[in-house]
Amino acid sequence: MVLGMLRSLSTPNTQARLRLVQCIRAYTSRGPYGQEHDAQEVVAARTWYSSFNKNSISRKIAKTTYSNASGPGGQKTNKTSSKATTKWPVDALISYIPKILHPQIKMSRYYTASSNAITIQCDTSRSQSENTDITHDRLFEELGDIYRATIPGETSPEQSEKVRKLQAADNAARLKMKKLRSDKKRSRSGGGRFE
Repeated sequence: MVLGMLRSLSTPNTQARLRLVQCIRAYTSRGPYGQEHDAQEVVAARTWYSSFNKNSISRKIAKTTYSNASGPGGQKTNKTSSKATTKWPVDALISYIPKILHPQIKMSRYYTASSNAITIQCDTSRSQSENTDITHDRLFEELGDIYRATIPGETSPEQSEKVRKLQAADNAARLKMKKLRSDKKRSRSGGGRFE
């Protein structure tokens, strides 16, 4: 169904485009495997995200190891272990995030199944502490991406009104076209109008 609608984007058919947008919106408001999210879980996730910052997840649950970095940096990178590899066990991490996001954690690009952890590496800096901070920043960004991909955005009253008006205009245009087609068919058959 979606593939057929995607093909219809090349045609100037606005109704097909509207159906595609509605289908995509319906899909994005569903959780993993097409399940609808519980309204309370969505509200809880939005509340969590509004206060979510880089310090929301305790650094104590993370385990950071250091190894030799590769790339430029000369003798400094060869002699010091500045590459930071930070692991957050999923079992400890899920206590800091809303339940609705738990399934998405294991779908993250940073998820390591063998250790059941989120593993992020960084060797962009010559400093251990900077690389460790960057790994924590990347976790923060990844959790933000997971939230934005899972939780649908809130609709403002202005946007709801705009959508209602567009739907009313679309319905009026549809009825007008239907009436024109009906009149055309009636005029072809020669019936329907008696004088």
